[in-house]
Amino acid sequence: MIFASPSWLLALLLLPLGAVVFGWLARRDRERLGRLVSRPLWGRVVRRSRERWRWLRLALLLAGAMGVIVALARPQWGMVREKVGREGVDVVLLLDTSASMATPDVAPSRLFLARQALMQLVARLDGDRFALVAFEREAYPLVPLTLDPDVLGLFLDTVEPGMVPAPGTSLGSGLSTGLSAFVDKDRRHKVMVLVSDGEDLEGEVEAAVRAARQAGVIVHTVGVGTEAGQPVPELDADGRVIGYKRDEGGNPVVSRLNMQNLEAIARGTGGQAFRITPADTSLSRLAGAIEGLEQKALTREFSYRRKERFQAPLAAGLLSLTAGLLLPLPHLRRRGRPDAAPRGRAVGGVAALLVLLLPALARGQELPSPAASPSPAAGSLLDELLLRPRRATAEGRADYDRGNHPRALSAFERAAASRPRDLAVRFNVADGLYKNGRYDEAAALFRALGQAADSPVAAAARYNLGNSLFQKQDYRGAADAYRQALELRPSDEDTRRNLELALRALQERQQNQAQGQKRQEKEQRQERQQPQSDMGQRQEQKLQGRQQGGQDAPREKRQDPQPREAGGGGRQTPQAPEERADQRFREQAGMPRERAMQLLDALQQNEREEQKKQLQRRRAATRQGKDW
Repeated sequence: MIFASPSWLLALLLLPLGAVVFGWLARRDRERLGRLVSRPLWGRVVRRSRERWRWLRLALLLAGAMGVIVALARPQWGMVREKVGREGVDVVLLLDTSASMATPDVAPSRLFLARQALMQLVARLDGDRFALVAFEREAYPLVPLTLDPDVLGLFLDTVEPGMVPAPGTSLGSGLSTGLSAFVDKDRRHKVMVLVSDGEDLEGEVEAAVRAARQAGVIVHTVGVGTEAGQPVPELDADGRVIGYKRDEGGNPVVSRLNMQNLEAIARGTGGQAFRITPADTSLSRLAGAIEGLEQKALTREFSYRRKERFQAPLAAGLLSLTAGLLLPLPHLRRRGRPDAAPRGRAVGGVAALLVLLLPALARGQELPSPAASPSPAAGSLLDELLLRPRRATAEGRADYDRGNHPRALSAFERAAASRPRDLAVRFNVADGLYKNGRYDEAAALFRALGQAADSPVAAAARYNLGNSLFQKQDYRGAADAYRQALELRPSDEDTRRNLELALRALQERQQNQAQGQKRQEKEQRQERQQPQSDMGQRQEQKLQGRQQGGQDAPREKRQDPQPREAGGGGRQTPQAPEERADQRFREQAGMPRERAMQLLDALQQNEREEQKKQLQRRRAATRQGKDW
């Protein structure tokens, strides 16, 4: 037997305390009454039930409370096989991946906010089928309609600007490809969510909107960006800014949010237009609009759950409470008892409480823990009543402690979907991004959380912002972040240590750069002084000297220990089974596991770079006119 809500069992500790308090009060009443009326005269003067009835009623009330508490803890044993049907709607996500989506007018970029908003939307609409389409001048379906949100999240993580071979922006192409992603002929239960900055360079929107309206598809649009806009950056294969897009006249191209196009698309299909900002990426109103649509049966499957056995303790508890409240029986009571009406009201209160609790227990829902209270920043009252944010956070912390950081991040994002404004939940998401190596996104969230000095997570957010920038080798920014964290916690030793590491790394980088520049200048002077006939021999000698590790070879930079993480404890030593597994792997592969993983990562990185180069060549071959 197990308990689905074992926290209610803690209330059993209050029952002995209640019995002790009742006995102390009864003894005090007897002493006070004895000072007023002689004990032999109590039966004639005082109207009260006999002593044995009082103690019997106390025992019945305690037994009844125990039965109700055990029922609230939901005892379960045995399995029940049920046929479950999943209902929902088909949602096709259209994501603009053109070069203009890399514009940083909303930090860190438009595409970053769009991906975060779509992840939260998918987590909120659990049970619906989703498909993903990326579009620029052409559109490519990335994920067909699926019930698995993890697959969709995996592809959303890999989406980046310029991933489609045909550069440009065509909203009509995206809408047309999105229509072909639906597999059912039914005109209902179909929704498309278009996320873009609203710019359209091809002009095929009206025909696509008419086709969507004829197919009965509702298109909701989501705008990202600002009306003022910023120049569209040119990115290299590593995602670094190397310049800015220019038009035919040589002027920088400024991309601006065009909500008029998006509102026209939504209005033409009966949808709504929304907008995401760095302060709010929850899209809760869009999720509510989709949840309000008529749902259809998507799958039917069998599930197994433990059988609820709360009925027996609940029935015993009710009988005990009823008997305790009614004792002594009416024919044994003395007439004119003043406590009859209050006792009747107590029985009515117990009945009203049972009317509220029995439906929830019969459906097998989890009741709120007595130690939990709804957060004022809750995104949904139903989520709070079902404890979804709390359970998702607990699941994420458990995966985090086990080292399964991708699953921990997924759980934190589910909690953030229910509590988009909760600072602690957003901090967990940023921590999960850091652990998954997504330092740019983690730094953006930590920077936003640490802006307000009076925030309860400001100090930890600034500390972890320094860690994220340190991992990106932005030592100057890391040092500034650690200084800001010290303003809030001047006595924190870990922050002081990390600040020292960042300053030392910055100093070493500057020294290496200065030494390299001096060495280069010295070599140039020597080459100018060397006769022309000996120039080739001189270069060959320098090359041989560097290959042999001579005096002219630059020294490798010493790697300092990495900064500690905020709130982290000591790392646990590897267990014996893991050591044996590593030893077997070393014997079979001829190298340590870490080295093999490094080689595998290097091969994957080379493959990705080669794919990016091929994509850039294809984009350059198809580039015509406006390519943003």
